[in-house]
Amino acid sequence: MVLASYHVIRDVLEIIESSDMEKLQDMCAKFCKRYPEDEEFRKIICGAVSKLSEYMLSRDETVLGDIKSELRELMNIRKMETSGGDRLWYKDRRP
Repeated sequence: MVLASYHVIRDVLEIIESSDMEKLQDMCAKFCKRYPEDEEFRKIICGAVSKLSEYMLSRDETVLGDIKSELRELMNIRKMETSGGDRLWYKDRRP
């Protein structure tokens, strides 16, 4: 199972903060295809029941704030998961 990395989540968060909706839709479509098994990531940005689609329909700033905070939290979790230990993607990268 391939999960969206810290860098991918950071890029999505930067686009959301820049308010470039066309670029955001393109990026989300690309990453939703690339990470179909990453449920946490998909819950936030992919599909009709995602937080992002809820924001696109309502333009409610509180929903946008929730999206940003969830992405930041997920970004921190993914950063910690890949910083060391037995959960590294490449087992031989570090001792």
